[in-house]
Amino acid sequence: MNVNQLFVRTLMPVMLLVSACNGSGNYPVHSHVEGTFSVRSEIDSTRNYANFRVSVLGQKEGNVDTLGTALTGADGSFVMDVHAPEPGVYPISVDRGEGELAMGEFVAVDGDSVRVSATFPLGARRLRIVSPENAAWTAYRNAKVQHNYAMAELIGAGDYTADMMERVITQTSTVLWNIQSTYPETIGGNLAKAESVIMMEGWNDSLVVARLGEIAPSNASMVEVARAARRSIARLEGGAASLRYLTQLVDEVPEGMRAGILADAVVAYADSNAATEAVEAATELRRNYPDSPWAQWAIRATYDLENLQPGMEAPAFALVDREGQSLTSSSLSGRFVILEFFDPLEPIFQREMAVRDYLAGTIPEALFQYVSVSVEADEAVNQALFEEGARPGRFVFSDEGIEQQIVQDFNVHIMPTRFLIDPDGRIVARYTGPALDDLESDLITIINSVNELADRLPQRP
Repeated sequence: MNVNQLFVRTLMPVMLLVSACNGSGNYPVHSHVEGTFSVRSEIDSTRNYANFRVSVLGQKEGNVDTLGTALTGADGSFVMDVHAPEPGVYPISVDRGEGELAMGEFVAVDGDSVRVSATFPLGARRLRIVSPENAAWTAYRNAKVQHNYAMAELIGAGDYTADMMERVITQTSTVLWNIQSTYPETIGGNLAKAESVIMMEGWNDSLVVARLGEIAPSNASMVEVARAARRSIARLEGGAASLRYLTQLVDEVPEGMRAGILADAVVAYADSNAATEAVEAATELRRNYPDSPWAQWAIRATYDLENLQPGMEAPAFALVDREGQSLTSSSLSGRFVILEFFDPLEPIFQREMAVRDYLAGTIPEALFQYVSVSVEADEAVNQALFEEGARPGRFVFSDEGIEQQIVQDFNVHIMPTRFLIDPDGRIVARYTGPALDDLESDLITIINSVNELADRLPQRP
């Protein structure tokens, strides 16, 4: 593995947009909202629908910022102007004295006219928020929900194949791509178009490249799109082509995205085994964007490039395991070491625990040592791992948690992270996040190679 593992692909969350503008009335994005609320007759037969309060909310300096609010009249109708700091998705709430009745997501763009309606109690239904922007957002969210349901059903059924998974991903990608056709130039449409490309990376790289030209460099998800495109182009045309793509793109995207594109260029150089150029690019990133989060990323990337690449000597360590036994890198010389950094409460580690225990319990001890270092400082949380019995491998717990020297030396920021170290103390590979299958595959290759070598040795008389 390489510096590319510093990136984590996740589903893009709904962002609550924040601005430093003073007062919602001065915000530049203006949406006009009208609506009607009512109550089911079997709940309230008075037909008086007054005093429903509807509010669109934001944040300013860590506090709730009301971007628009209104009360209904007796007929349940209201009119409201929403002033937002910038186009985006914001929470919308409805209450009526006794408490909150509904929460939803409201897309605010300048000049939009929106219609909101509901009959309470909602039950399983949602607020009805009608405008092209909000319809696009609803279509995007529904496609994501359906995709997650289909994937969960596929995995839950077991005995699925890569082809089956590819069909689900391709189907969702097509649905997302078509949202922009129905709702052109909307926030939801642009996000759906970008994500339809991102999710096809590694499944259909040619399609990723073919669709790139239809995604504007100003797309809010362009950094994530570029990351996926860089990997697809590298697989199809080589590392030099992916670097040319990033070099051209950095001049086309808005200023706020350039640091992210430059960071991906660091990864592209590293993937091309051009460590010197990667370090130079990381240094330039730190110099040009010293106050951005990418500057800290560049520091970690530079450390990785200079200290933690395959073939380099792994940092030395001296630990004490949970049994009180000394555990040092020198004492493990002559064996492969799987060095695992984990958080006991992290969902990925919990899902992988059964496989992790299987691997640690079945690999030959004469050839491998499995060492697990917890980054959790709470002793009770760590010891809870053993409530159901012993676990294979050697475990290291420390009240220093994430601040342990070994965690710093191995530059660990993502959980779980695992290193495979060879008998000479050199790094073979790094596995970040849900990559236990890759580690298992490499361990099988090593064991088979050792067995093949043993079979070739002459038998003792």
